[in-house]
Amino acid sequence: MNKRIEILSKKTIAGEMYVTPVKTNYDRCDLFLSPVKMSGKRVCEYIRNQEPLIMPESCFTGLITFDGSVEGDIFGRSGHKNFQTACENFYNKPVDNLLTFEWQHSVGDFGKIINIGINGIKENIKKSVQTHRDDANAVEFLETQTDICDAVVDWAKKCSQKAMTIAESVSDEEYKRNLERLSASLKNVPENPASNFYEAVLSLYVCYGLLPDSIGLIDRYLYPFYKKDIDSGNLTKEEASEYLQELFLMLQARIHISSDRFYRGGESHFCVGGYLENGEDGFNELSKLIVDSLIELPTWIPQISLRWTSKTPHEVLHYMMDCERKDANKRIAFVNDEPRIKGLMKYTGLSYKQAVNYTMIGCNEIAMPGGIVFGFDMMNIVRCVQNTFFNRSDDIINAKTFDDFYDIFQEEMFKDLYEADKIGNGLQTIRSRDCNLVSNMLIDGCIENAKSVTQGGIDNYIAVLALIGIPNVIDSLSVTKQLVFDEKRITMKQLIEALQNNWIGFEELREYILKKGMFFGNDEPCSNDIAHRFFKSLDEWNTGDNYLKKPLLFGNLIGYNEHNKFFGNNMKATPDGRFDGDMISFGIGQSEGKDRNGLTALLSSVAKCDPYSILTGPSVTNVLLDEQLVKNDENFEKLVYLFESYFKMGGTHFQLTYVSKEDLINAKKTPDKYKNLRVRVSGFSYYFVFLNEGLQDEIIQRTSHTK
Repeated sequence: MNKRIEILSKKTIAGEMYVTPVKTNYDRCDLFLSPVKMSGKRVCEYIRNQEPLIMPESCFTGLITFDGSVEGDIFGRSGHKNFQTACENFYNKPVDNLLTFEWQHSVGDFGKIINIGINGIKENIKKSVQTHRDDANAVEFLETQTDICDAVVDWAKKCSQKAMTIAESVSDEEYKRNLERLSASLKNVPENPASNFYEAVLSLYVCYGLLPDSIGLIDRYLYPFYKKDIDSGNLTKEEASEYLQELFLMLQARIHISSDRFYRGGESHFCVGGYLENGEDGFNELSKLIVDSLIELPTWIPQISLRWTSKTPHEVLHYMMDCERKDANKRIAFVNDEPRIKGLMKYTGLSYKQAVNYTMIGCNEIAMPGGIVFGFDMMNIVRCVQNTFFNRSDDIINAKTFDDFYDIFQEEMFKDLYEADKIGNGLQTIRSRDCNLVSNMLIDGCIENAKSVTQGGIDNYIAVLALIGIPNVIDSLSVTKQLVFDEKRITMKQLIEALQNNWIGFEELREYILKKGMFFGNDEPCSNDIAHRFFKSLDEWNTGDNYLKKPLLFGNLIGYNEHNKFFGNNMKATPDGRFDGDMISFGIGQSEGKDRNGLTALLSSVAKCDPYSILTGPSVTNVLLDEQLVKNDENFEKLVYLFESYFKMGGTHFQLTYVSKEDLINAKKTPDKYKNLRVRVSGFSYYFVFLNEGLQDEIIQRTSHTK
């Protein structure tokens, strides 16, 4: 990085680039207005009242942060009173130990703003007013959108004036030119379409505060500007890199340094690569420049995923995995376009040309440009196993075959899925009582439908549900089939008694299960078949008969919170050897050494488990490797080929942590000695010693692969 970026990096890491909100006073007579008019008026006043943060070294400015005095952006949800009520009552507080409320990530359609400008958005608003002219509520909503567009343009002009003022006081000629260019460009964007790469990045920078989550597929919507400027000689790669780096520093600086989120990569997540609409792989020279520019920065946010395709050159995967192994801040993960695009087309109704434009966001959610993840509550899928063994004991004792037993289990699973749907509907109903006004110009459909994103305006949403405990379910079913129906080592009644007694008096049986149980991840027929059957059941249930009115994409991650521990605390023992109160699993890997047959077998099991591509929502596959395995270049090359094969077999995702189990255990005991130990958690990276105990224990329990 150059000297300018180095200075800004140091200021960012020190927390000096945080944009502090300016307190805004509102007229009490605003209360005479309708709720939408009052909110719109106050949002505009708030935006115009903010102060730009501009350093002498700045090439960009314009980030807005909201303080909660008005309903702010849809990601942060500051000022959304009903959302806060939902959080107070249901965030990390499961209903019936079945479902808990979670955040929803999104990605603004920044490419639209860059290409048509806010004036283009205003033209779309005018057209929508004509369409909805007989609907007073719709017209009122659209009028507020015009007002907010005008406020953002005024904000850009305010930033322009301040940039010029600072330029006049700066003695460094390079910095002066940068600030003069910034001032001049802010008179054009984001009001009008960007005319070059610099203005495209600036337009994104200014508008990011309206939806400060993912920046989407920047190697696609920025590429035409990059290519044109490079070819014309108006831009060098070095200049493009420093513009990207300043953008990335803003994504980091948006979080206050006092927040633990300052060190968590999931605060902003985007992708490079992936299929293009013409079926070709989209990893280009800008994709590589983006990755190189990010990895050079000493930051934690944003994080990035490579979208691998069957046409991705081996050299690209090798390059990305090499960047990943050298990145101390663990900002890179990997997703497979093949199952994800299949899942999007099958379950969400998207065409191929639409589906190829997805991006990963948040911890590892999936969304389309101008889209949001709808649903995304956390469901305890292991509860149906408990219900089967504790509430249907007479029925399963009388089951003559495993098929009879599985039918009973499936009944309980379907009951829980429908019950979770009812609870989820209630949670989203609370969300919908807020009327977000700030983010709609970046959300697909809100202007055209004349409705807020919180009230059904969006066209482009993906319905998801995260199932926590999938490995426990597969293992419990597999062990039951193995011991009761195949080996006939025990009766169903004995297994039920063992669970009812929390394995007390059945220690030898539990020991046998842990040593000989046919657990998922060993690539053997019993657990592989059970996994297929489980996902087939999900596919049968997933008809779209739910409150979101479309089939779901399922996931398995827990985000920042230890939902697996919350759920497990109130769970009885399960046939996979769990005790009462033990945490349940998340992700689709394995833990506690149950994947005895090594890394290849684990990856093979995961790659083959879901032929329906239904687990292509917010899902993760965690792999813990011994650090020595990746330090050796020869071993590392084999590792790249292994994960390439895993993707070719159908694996959806992987993220890597390189550390020995011994170091993890020692870090928990003596955290002061391991402050820099960074790990991948549930779709994001974080310092191990800062994690809560439940997440630390989960990582320690992952099987460490040494060969």
